[in-house]
Amino acid sequence: MADQSRQIKLAAAKKKLKEFQQKSSPAGGGEGGPGAKKKRKVKGGSQPDTPSVDRHSPDNNCPHDGNENHEDENRPLSSTESLRQLSQQLNGLLSGSSTTYINGDSAPSPANEKELETEQSQELTDQLQKERREFEQKCVKEQGAMREQLQVHIQTIGILVSEKSELQTALSYTQQAARQKTGEAEELSNRLQATKQRVSELERTLSSVSTQQKQFDKHNKELEKERDNLRLEVYRLNSVSEEGRQQSSELSEQLKLRVSENNAMRLDLDELRKRLEMTDDMLQQFSSESGPPSANQQMHLLLEEKLQIEAHTAQLMESVAQLQTERDRYAEQIQEEGRVWKDKTEQLLSQVTLVAEERDRSISQIQELEAHIADLKHTAALLSQEREAQTEPQPSWPSESELALQEALGSLQQERDSLNSQFQAQLRDNEQLSRMCSEQESRLSELERHAALGAEDAEDRRRMLEDVQSDKATISRALAQNRTLKDQLAELQNGFVKLTNENMELTTALQSEHHVKKELGRRMGQLQEDLHSVKEQLDLKSQEYQALLEQRDQVVAHLQQYSAVYTALASEREQLHRQYLQQSQLMDRLQHDETQGRVQLEMSHKQLEQYQERLEQLSRDNEQLKAEVTELLNSSALATLPRNQGDGVESQSLPESPQKSSIAIPEDFESREEMEEFVRGAVARVEAERDEVRSRLEEERRLHFAARHQAAALSIERHSHDHDHGQCHGHSHDDHSHLEHTVSGLEGVPVEVHEALYVAMERLQQRFTSLMQEKADLKERVEELEHRCIQLSGETDTIGEYITLYQNQRAIMKQKHMEKEQYISMLAQDKEEMKAKLAELQDLVMRLVGERNEWYSRYTGALASAAANPDLLPAGEEQVQAHHAHRRMELNAVDGQESADGSSAVRPDSTDHPHGGPSDQGLHPDSQALMRPQEDGTTRQIMQLLQEIQNPQGPRSVPFLGDNPCVPFFYRPDEQDEVKILVV
Repeated sequence: MADQSRQIKLAAAKKKLKEFQQKSSPAGGGEGGPGAKKKRKVKGGSQPDTPSVDRHSPDNNCPHDGNENHEDENRPLSSTESLRQLSQQLNGLLSGSSTTYINGDSAPSPANEKELETEQSQELTDQLQKERREFEQKCVKEQGAMREQLQVHIQTIGILVSEKSELQTALSYTQQAARQKTGEAEELSNRLQATKQRVSELERTLSSVSTQQKQFDKHNKELEKERDNLRLEVYRLNSVSEEGRQQSSELSEQLKLRVSENNAMRLDLDELRKRLEMTDDMLQQFSSESGPPSANQQMHLLLEEKLQIEAHTAQLMESVAQLQTERDRYAEQIQEEGRVWKDKTEQLLSQVTLVAEERDRSISQIQELEAHIADLKHTAALLSQEREAQTEPQPSWPSESELALQEALGSLQQERDSLNSQFQAQLRDNEQLSRMCSEQESRLSELERHAALGAEDAEDRRRMLEDVQSDKATISRALAQNRTLKDQLAELQNGFVKLTNENMELTTALQSEHHVKKELGRRMGQLQEDLHSVKEQLDLKSQEYQALLEQRDQVVAHLQQYSAVYTALASEREQLHRQYLQQSQLMDRLQHDETQGRVQLEMSHKQLEQYQERLEQLSRDNEQLKAEVTELLNSSALATLPRNQGDGVESQSLPESPQKSSIAIPEDFESREEMEEFVRGAVARVEAERDEVRSRLEEERRLHFAARHQAAALSIERHSHDHDHGQCHGHSHDDHSHLEHTVSGLEGVPVEVHEALYVAMERLQQRFTSLMQEKADLKERVEELEHRCIQLSGETDTIGEYITLYQNQRAIMKQKHMEKEQYISMLAQDKEEMKAKLAELQDLVMRLVGERNEWYSRYTGALASAAANPDLLPAGEEQVQAHHAHRRMELNAVDGQESADGSSAVRPDSTDHPHGGPSDQGLHPDSQALMRPQEDGTTRQIMQLLQEIQNPQGPRSVPFLGDNPCVPFFYRPDEQDEVKILVV
């Protein structure tokens, strides 16, 4: 809007200036009209002008009118001063002519002289009145024209003042913007230096990366060797798992054997009942025949049986101690091997994480180097373009700046060649790094497959644990049955002690044995049902294993998504880097534009010097024109007659010559602001000088036209006065010729002066228009630079925002990656702990199976010995008692507390009977003392391990997983950016 208003004001000022010129040119051309008309009237007029009655009244009113005109209109003093000088010259001539005429030979009479004087005085007064009237009319016209011109000048001054204020405000704004841009340019130059340093650092890091890559190759070879070792270990573990499966099958066979043993025990119970009946009959017979001897014999038999049982128990305790020592040694070996394998797996996991981190770092470094190579290519292309632009045809005489530019171009070409060689080497290194990265990825995939195989092994071990738990359940049930059998044997022993006195108690014991048989049958059915349930659980576990495999596939898919997100972030980082490079290119272009602006300013300085020379030439022309005008005015003033009276107004001296405009252009500018201020100051000075010269030219033209009018009017009035009175025809003829000569002189010379002034005025107008155009161009250039600076500031702000966003996203991704690595390390630690526990559990189970096999072999041997001698009842009773003692030892090894309760329950019974007391007191304390160290046996260790496996809330549990450390958590954003939780 400000530009439009300024342009409208300038157009209005130019229009008014043209109108004024049109008005002034007809006025100058029409000056000869009245003069010519009066001349014709003088030539053709025959009637004399009769003086009016009020002839002397204008003499009295003339000064008053002149003063009024001077006070009201502020007219220039040159016209009145010239009239006064003319009147003085006329008075001097009259006085000189009268004195010369009186001093002559033929002196006229005094009366004639008086008449002549009176007539001359009347003519002069009439002439003066006419001149005054004409001058008043001319002054009125000139005042109107001057008023119009004054209004035009006032309007132009107002327009120029408003433009000056607007330009000052625009100058302040542009100065502020230029200061900001210089600061931004300094910042960008600092950034450019930082980027160069970063490039050098990247080159150094590239060399270090190449060395690290070689180290990675060596490390990868070592990892391959360790991978082969791990494969061998996996195969060994698979063989161990197969052995565990075989053992589970053996345990199932042993369970079947136990069922058959239970059936055999039923048969034994039937046989024992028959023997009891036989013993009852025999006891009745012996009691009827002879009582005391039979009792003594029975006591001796019982004591011998007791001694045999004690010897057998001692042998069994020695074998149990040996088995315990072997079990402890084997457990220690297994623990040591578990620790070794745990350390190896932890080392492998740490190495895998290090390789992954180094791979990520190498990928990021490769990407940065590729971006740097692209930047170098772009700079090389720019340098080639500049070289092509500078290789255009130039003059045969190169300057120093051109030679310096050629040297700079040569150095830049050398740098470009070196950069191209570095780029080729960098490309080769990048290809090698890409190949190495692909090899590392293949190796990582192999390691992942091995980890999957390890997971499968863990699943197999878990299944083995489940089988062991089922076997444990069966063992616990068998132990419960053994406890019941132990109770039954204790009752049988009590029955043997109470045979002589409690036949009714024996019958009740038989009934209880029948009840126990029923319970045993029921429990056997329960065992079969438990077997079916175990099979169903195995099927369920297999289904869960399939579900876990599917979840593992999902986890792999999540990891692939994570890698895709990482690649997307890397691409965004590359885009940001490209934008930063584009910004640096824009800054380079701005610097180039600034250099071009400086060149243009130097050209404008040269143009300003040319304009100064032209102004000086115009000032010299103006001085010459002034000199000519003053000469013309002096000649016209000397040619006219003096006037009698003046108007009392002081004369005005001619305008002084314009001062010579001197604009000193400094050689160097410290900043762009100083350059712009200098250009604006120079333009303002030129405009002021132009206005001053224009005003002076107008003043000179006005004075010239006024002098011409005054001289023509005076000459015409004088000629008319001589012609009206008809005196001195010769003199009048001379005056007429002199008037024609003066008029012709006045009409010839001022026209040339007017043309010269008009040409100078046109030149000044052309210069003014050219200066205004240049001013407008400079203003447009300044606005364009401001717009570019604003765009650059906005782009730098957006680059900073992108950089902060990228840093935040990178920190989030880094934190997530660290959490993932921590979680993987914790899972590996849990896996190693589970492996150790499984190995220990397997050892304990194998030990328990060996013990059971040994016990079973002894039990079968005892049964075989009992079956070999069925007729010897005491011997059979001793075998049965030995078998029951062996069972008691086994049960005490498993559950010492229950055996102690059983023994305490037997002791009151033994104390009640007086005959069986010594035997029981000698049997139970010894067996209890031998079974007490076996309370913390393999079964208790197995139960403790199973509890630790089921509830892994020990000191090494994972702290951040809560109550259930075996439940990992994975996140996956879907299309609506929602997170779905997968519990594995």
